[in-house]
Amino acid sequence: MKKLLLFSISLLGMFFSNAQSATDLPYAYGFETPGLDGWTVVNAGTGNNWEVAQASGQTPDPSEGENYMLYYFHENAANSYLFSRGLNLKAGQTINLKFDYMGTDTWFPEKMEVLVGTSPNVAAMTQQIWIDEEIINYPYQTASVDFTVPSDGVYYIAFRAFSDPDQFYLSLDNIKIEQSLLSTSDVKSSTLSFYPNPAKNILNVDNANEVTDITVYDLSGKKVLNAKPNTKNVKLDVSKLAKGVYMMRVATKDGAKTVKVIKD
Repeated sequence: MKKLLLFSISLLGMFFSNAQSATDLPYAYGFETPGLDGWTVVNAGTGNNWEVAQASGQTPDPSEGENYMLYYFHENAANSYLFSRGLNLKAGQTINLKFDYMGTDTWFPEKMEVLVGTSPNVAAMTQQIWIDEEIINYPYQTASVDFTVPSDGVYYIAFRAFSDPDQFYLSLDNIKIEQSLLSTSDVKSSTLSFYPNPAKNILNVDNANEVTDITVYDLSGKKVLNAKPNTKNVKLDVSKLAKGVYMMRVATKDGAKTVKVIKD
């Protein structure tokens, strides 16, 4: 009985020593510390898994520092999740996530999505905030995406590699998470409306104050549409956009707000 008790205490000690408390923003991580600073990796498929790598004759360079995360090709499709350390977030905050990512070339397109959830497991990753199914850039590019926190709590960000079989290298580095500057001068949500959402041809944007600028970004952070309507009631032509999810920044003389819109 005594040995069992001591063993149980030892296991608890190991658990608490390895556990990482949630962190406040801003938070940055480049995979340079032992133990991944509370980040975890889960293989939900039969391909390879995310792993910490360094530059070598057989592997790419990091974006900065010595280490980065690498998904190495496999004969089976990828389905590997890299979960961040827990983040203390508040309802209504607009959070900006930046990360450097890289593929190899057009012959070996890689696939990755970024999700947000309330636990570091696959089932909890319910909100997709970024996706690219043709990662062919070499060297690194920096993605920047905003998302709004629905309620107070601890959140986790997942980077999911889901590349096809027999591709090449998918690299990830230099993660930065902070409260977006947009949220310090937001247009009050009660004055801004946009409809229909999803929109097919025309997206109506109405605000109590005159809208001076509307910019639409795809989920990689690329600007795909811009207008300077200088009116309170805007009819935004989105007919030429591809179907999908976009982030729309609406600016007035009093500030700006970024919202998610869907093109049907």
